Amino acid sequence: MFVVKKDLGEIKDITIRGVNKELYEQFTVYAKKHGLSAGDAFDSIVMIDKQPWRRFISRHRPPRHGKAPEIIRDLDKLVVTKQDLVSAGENTMFLFSKITDLIFEKDVDASTLIKHVRLIRRCKTSFLGDIPKIIQLGILRKRTAYTHPSNKDQLKDITIRNVSIRLYDEFVSNAKDKSKTTGEYFSEILAHAITFFDISETISSLGDREVLVVGEEEELFVSKKDLEVLGGRVLIIYGIPKIEFAKDIGQELFLKTVIKIIKCDQVILPANIPRLIVLSRAIQCKETKIA
Repeated sequence: MFVVKKDLGEIKDITIRGVNKELYEQFTVYAKKHGLSAGDAFDSIVMIDKQPWRRFISRHRPPRHGKAPEIIRDLDKLVVTKQDLVSAGENTMFLFSKITDLIFEKDVDASTLIKHVRLIRRCKTSFLGDIPKIIQLGILRKRTAYTHPSNKDQLKDITIRNVSIRLYDEFVSNAKDKSKTTGEYFSEILAHAITFFDISETISSLGDREVLVVGEEEELFVSKKDLEVLGGRVLIIYGIPKIEFAKDIGQELFLKTVIKIIKCDQVILPANIPRLIVLSRAIQCKETKIA
């Protein structure tokens, strides 16, 4: 997890009123587990909310989740061709953010997209080519739907010590821009971030390998072709109620591409995947079945 470095002249204690009690308790458990103060943990998730490619960077270490991408943001319209992506360089990846109308031309195939696009966030995005659903889910970052509790018993006022003044001022400004109280806005950030807390250690252990995190879907079918097109990227599947892998997916391909399946209700796997591999890769899943 990325921790913002700050000297004593740049910090202060803050109070946020009306925070979702359940989410905040999960937040404090996570912070303690990783040896973070509440102030460091606050700075971390606020920074990550601004710069999502930095998610799961280990504490006080250089970035391990791949290299930092080229960032393209705040445009009304952008049309991207295959040549645009390829000509930028073999190892160049992009992050697209806050683009009103982002269009990938028909010649942008799945292999090119997965190789050169790290993440797309807060964009209205259209793919004119045939891009598998699993690829779209992995690179299109959707903010977790959140409804703030109306019952005051589910809310609490919190005080956090030693918070970065710069990050807190930006946080307050963003809350005002969104017409939200600081408690509601902080709770929304928590709801978005906590989804990924369970997989942070898995991602940080992968070194500079590029990860595709797939979630936010009720049901998903994964074909052999879906896994083959991933290239050098690996897959983590999180919180999908039902996920089924095609019967023709071989053991070698599965081991190479599917790193973890976490907190999915029902997981249906091919018969050729060994039982111990299933137990190793499927974590906190309610039911695993062999097709």
